[in-house]
Amino acid sequence: MRASLLLLALPLLLALPLSAAPSTDRFLIELRVIEGSGKGGGDAQTVDPKLAQFAKDLRALPFKELKLVDSHTTGIREGERVSLEIPGTTKAGKKRFLQVAAHGRQPGGKLRFQLTIDALKFDTLVAVPDGGTIFVAVPKGQGPALLFAFTARSR
Repeated sequence: MRASLLLLALPLLLALPLSAAPSTDRFLIELRVIEGSGKGGGDAQTVDPKLAQFAKDLRALPFKELKLVDSHTTGIREGERVSLEIPGTTKAGKKRFLQVAAHGRQPGGKLRFQLTIDALKFDTLVAVPDGGTIFVAVPKGQGPALLFAFTARSR
C-alpha cells in the first residue's frame, strides 16, 4: 500500500518547481541631462527642439533657456546598479557619474530607483509610473542648473 501511495504522489512531486527563485524585473531607463540657464520662463523661454515632447512640462521652470546636453538609454534589472557619465567634472577634475539603482516595483505599480551623484552629494529615491517620466533637479552649484528627465518602463 505504501508503494502505491508513493507512485500516486510521484507525478505531483514532479510537477512542483524545484526552487522558487525570485523573479527579477527588468527595466529600460532613459536619462536626459538638461541644463537650465538664465532667469525667465513662460513665453520668453527657449526649449531645445530635442526636448519638444517635454516643452509643456518645462515651461513652468524658472529658466530662460533649457537645452539637452546628454542622454543615455540602458537596461537594468531589479537589484542592479549602473553608472552613467554626466557632463561636467568634480573640483578635482574627475568625471561625474549618476548611479542608478533599481529597487523594483512598488505595490501600486510605480518603478523605484535610487539616483546618486557622489561628486555633488546628491542622493534621492524616486518612483516613476511605468512608461512615465519624472524631472529631478540637482542642487545648484556653479554655472547652469542641472536637471534630469528620467524615464523608466518594464521590459
